[in-house]
Amino acid sequence: MTNSADIDIAPTRSLARPPRLVRAAVSMPDTTTTVRHLDTDAAVGAVGWLKVESSAVCGTDVSLYRGGLDSPTVLGHHVVGTVVSLDETQATSWDVRPGDRVALEEYLPCRSADCPACRTRDYRMCPQTDLWQGKRRVGLVSAEDGSGLHGGNAEYMQLTANSLVYRLPANLDADLAAWTQPFANALDWTVDAGGAEEGSTVVVIGPGYHGIAAVAAARAAGAARIVVIGVPDSAGRLEIAESLGAAPVVNNNASLPDLIWRATDGEGADVLLDTVGLGGEAVAAAARVLRKRGRLVIGGLGSTPVCELDLKSLVRGANTIVGVRGRSPEAVRRSIDILADGRSGLEIVPAIDVDLDQVDDMLGRMAAGQGPVSPHVVIRPQLRRPIDQK
Repeated sequence: MTNSADIDIAPTRSLARPPRLVRAAVSMPDTTTTVRHLDTDAAVGAVGWLKVESSAVCGTDVSLYRGGLDSPTVLGHHVVGTVVSLDETQATSWDVRPGDRVALEEYLPCRSADCPACRTRDYRMCPQTDLWQGKRRVGLVSAEDGSGLHGGNAEYMQLTANSLVYRLPANLDADLAAWTQPFANALDWTVDAGGAEEGSTVVVIGPGYHGIAAVAAARAAGAARIVVIGVPDSAGRLEIAESLGAAPVVNNNASLPDLIWRATDGEGADVLLDTVGLGGEAVAAAARVLRKRGRLVIGGLGSTPVCELDLKSLVRGANTIVGVRGRSPEAVRRSIDILADGRSGLEIVPAIDVDLDQVDDMLGRMAAGQGPVSPHVVIRPQLRRPIDQK
């Protein structure tokens, strides 16, 4: 174990150092979570500390939890908080000072000159931080590594030299701030990869966290028509999508192309975004409803991703099929700007606030498919509810 003098690698500016012992929700390989006190003095490589304001629960968190984590882990990678201490080098590099409110990306890239991804600042493609390879990312590093405070489901989280940090407006509403990363994903997928623009017809498969964010992204881009398709038990989330300006469509095992044709008055889609992982045959069928130069954007991992495509149809329509993951730094900055100036509309989506003592119950419910109607579930580590409050 290192002592507190070993934590900072350069002189530190600080408003307040974190307490030595802080509360964290540690999720276990057996799909349980327990609140523990972790030792900030055990930190290795910390260049500063973040007091966590919010840690929004993503579908990736739930999938990892349900599938069984490799080791005890403080989950949470959609993190917003206030910097409480930071060394001079990083303060200059990030243009951030103690007291600033920031959002983090989950990537912890290697930043090696030999890494093609890091050389071009395409950090999401760095092998070190890849979800299926290196797994060095916020909310996935083991709680047995140093302080263990590597995820947002804790009162404080350590910052390292390869953290990706974005300053937020001090007055940005807390519920909107928690949308920073999922909304950035949606902008990247819907606008950058999908090409949504003013006048577009955008069809979103799945009214979950990223599906709702995609509606907001399409709305911000000026799409003329937005359609969201969900299964019968997603009716509540379809209502949320409708309140954001989308036309809700319930799929009762009907033909997906037929549903899209009817919902778009026979015109098809400029952008078709799959956020759930349709599977092979459904993807192939969906591609047939694209308009000329339309794009099928695949953001969900289906159980049967291999399929036979009608290549002639793709060529005749000059269509594009693209897979997406994460987001670019530019998308994060646009997300912050749109959230701050009130153009996202996401303030109408109810936030489900969860304290650390409720994380075990909430993750268990979500892993079992019994989560709340609103997809905006936000862990707030500083929230302490009375014991008798449910």
